Parts: sequence; structure tokens; C-alpha cells
Amino acid sequence: MKITKFLAAAMLITATSTALYAQDETHDPAAKKVLDKVLSTTKSYETLRASFNWAMENKAEKTRDTKKGFMFIKGDKYKLILQGTEIFTDGNTLWSYSKDINEITINEVEEDAESIVSNPTKIFELYKSGFKYRLKGEQSVTEKAIVNGKETDTKRTCYIIDLYPEKPATVEYHTIQLAVDKATTQIVSIDIMFKNGTDQIIVITEYKPNTPMPDSLFKFDASKYPGVEVNDMR
Repeated sequence: MKITKFLAAAMLITATSTALYAQDETHDPAAKKVLDKVLSTTKSYETLRASFNWAMENKAEKTRDTKKGFMFIKGDKYKLILQGTEIFTDGNTLWSYSKDINEITINEVEEDAESIVSNPTKIFELYKSGFKYRLKGEQSVTEKAIVNGKETDTKRTCYIIDLYPEKPATVEYHTIQLAVDKATTQIVSIDIMFKNGTDQIIVITEYKPNTPMPDSLFKFDASKYPGVEVNDMR
């Protein structure tokens, strides 16, 4: 009887330890600590203006398409500008403008919109829901950064964190890798690794926190888009 109780207790301890270990592996506490700092740093800003380089890379075909962009964030308002495309919202209405065809599409903001490409605010709190994550370690990273008004290669020590979707069958990518500057706890780069072998890479070259931004920046003003075709989908 004592042996039976001992074995049962041992099995319970082993099962509990395994479950705790699996939980830690799913949501690495070391990674969470870094990601919490990133979110805390970002939330301390009243506004955030950032410059970034965007690239779509296909290593198999050895192709790389690059663009420069800017993002403006003020609470739940944001504006994203990426060479000929503008996406902006006042928190309730979402406007998407294409310069090539001079057309703007209007939609209601979807609360469950999770795309970090079209919604820059998601970058900083992505880990909060729907992802497993782990800290791979520290690495010396050389990326473009704007220093004294000039874009230059800059070496920084970064935390490398991998995020994996909890429901991989519902998304087109398998991993999102973040490089976080150890000194500033700001995101340096985001690498979205797609299942088809392409990578979408965003390198944030400059942060300008607490830049004055009028609310009008996040609203559509027809006078600024002469001749624009309006496609209202609301």
C-alpha cells in the first residue's frame, strides 16, 4: 500500500513538473520579461514616430524587394506610409489609400485585426495573445539606423526572440523573430517567416517618441487627395 502511494505521488510530481516545464517552454519567462519591457517602454510614450525599411525576400529565388516607410502612433490612432500606400485610422474608421490608382477605401476598424503589417501598434503587444515565444539568446546585430540624420550600419547587442502562432494552420507564416536592443528595449527588426519560403523583414531605423501629432493626421481630408476615388465599404 505504501509503495502504491509512493508511486502515485512520484507520478503526480513527474506529471506536474512536466506540465510546468511545457508551460515554460510555451511561454518562456525570460522572453516575456524582455517583451514586457518593450511594451512598457512603448506605452510610456505619448506618441511615437518611427522610420523603417521594409523588405520581401525570397532566398530560393534570390530576390529582394525593398521600400522605405514611416509610422505614426498616438494611442489607438495610427498612420502607416509605405511608398505609394497609406493606411490610417482615428480609432474608429480605417482609410487605405493607393497612390497608383488614386483611390481610398474606407472601412470600420475591426477589433480583432491582427496584421502587424497594416497595424503597427500590434508589433509591440503581439505576444499577448495567440503566440508561444522563447528567448533564443543575445546576438550582435548590424542593421541600418538613422544617426545624426544619416542612415548608417549600426551594431547593437540584441535579444533574439522567436514567436510561434498557437494556431499555425490559420496563418501563412510559421515564425516571427524579433531583435530587441538590449540597451534601449526597443525593437530593432521583425522577421516574418512565411511557409512558402519568403521572409518579410521590417527594420526600424529611427524612433522619435513624443513627437507632436495633431489628431487630423489620422483622419481623411479629401482636399489633400485631389480627384481621389472614394470606395466606402462601411
